Amino acid sequence: MQVTDTMTYSNSLRRRLRALFSPIRLVLFAAAVIFAVALNVVFIGNGGSPEWVGALSVVPLLAFAGWTVATDYRLRRRERGNR
Repeated sequence: MQVTDTMTYSNSLRRRLRALFSPIRLVLFAAAVIFAVALNVVFIGNGGSPEWVGALSVVPLLAFAGWTVATDYRLRRRERGNR
């Protein structure tokens, strides 16, 4: 009796989380959160000035989200091509 691996990237949450949250991605995500918190502390501590600091604090989180979506799309497209 042969056991085949039917769990693909698209239908396996474990594989998807392993790919999208590799150790380097977890470190970069933690750094983005720390950066956002630090800039928000500066922003709130200065009474809401300079205004650009508040907007700048979310840039690393948006970049991480964009990177994750792009990686997910690439892996799903690669899987569709292999079928």
